[in-house]
Amino acid sequence: MKRTILTLALFVVTILSSCVSNSTYEAMVFSRDSLQILHDSLINVIQNKNKTISQLLFESDALKNTIAELRTQLETTKENYQNLKNKTSNSEQEYLTKIEELQKQIHDKTKNLQSLENQLNDYKEKLQARDEAITKLKEKIQNALLGFQDKGMSISVKNGKVYVSLSNQLLFSSGSTEIDKQGKDALLELAKVLNENPEISILIEGHTDNQAVKPGARFKDNWELSVLRSTEVIKFLINNGNVDPTRLIASGRGEYYPIKKGDDPESRALNRRTEIILTPKLEEIFEIIEGK
Repeated sequence: MKRTILTLALFVVTILSSCVSNSTYEAMVFSRDSLQILHDSLINVIQNKNKTISQLLFESDALKNTIAELRTQLETTKENYQNLKNKTSNSEQEYLTKIEELQKQIHDKTKNLQSLENQLNDYKEKLQARDEAITKLKEKIQNALLGFQDKGMSISVKNGKVYVSLSNQLLFSSGSTEIDKQGKDALLELAKVLNENPEISILIEGHTDNQAVKPGARFKDNWELSVLRSTEVIKFLINNGNVDPTRLIASGRGEYYPIKKGDDPESRALNRRTEIILTPKLEEIFEIIEGK
């Protein structure tokens, strides 16, 4: 699974690093679909890890109960042995054997419990370290983009990732893929933080409202417009912000992932945005899964 997802991510980056035009629109749509698979895989990873921790806690509690029961049986057996100590040698040997078996079971179960608790603590430490890193990253971005928060920029943390949402008011004029000056200023500040955190992967995701592209426009539809805008942001981060291109992935969702459904101007304005999604690299996530 690891090799498949990493190969897929590299494939998508290779496609999207080239200049996008109408003639390569089909390739961009394919990259968008591939990106969705990658996104869903990451969500599944986090959900599965939470299930693993819950299962480990359940197994740990069950083992504790089993050990307690075995110790009770051991004490009862010892008492019975003392009561029958003066009886036949066969009875004595039988109880001695049972005591030894119970002692061995308790020893083995205790070792298993310790192993489970060590594994559980390891998971918790790694997930906590990831969450702390994400929180610090969010704070750095908030401080760097403080002057843009009243101009259409918001930051949130979801599913272990930082979402930097930039409205079209900040980045693009209507129907354009050219980044405005204030958008460039915001991206340059963001690039500084990204370069200070090279372990974070970066997904640029374009979104539009539900208004159809006007006849005669140079874009086929909202899919193409959203992908082209995300690609323009990537080019700017590479060429002007010196961000490593191997960390960047471009994607477009068109009108199909709105913040607020509706045809009113307020809803459409909220939905016209570019989201910069920052997440730990796949290698780190798989280390957590494999308990390394």
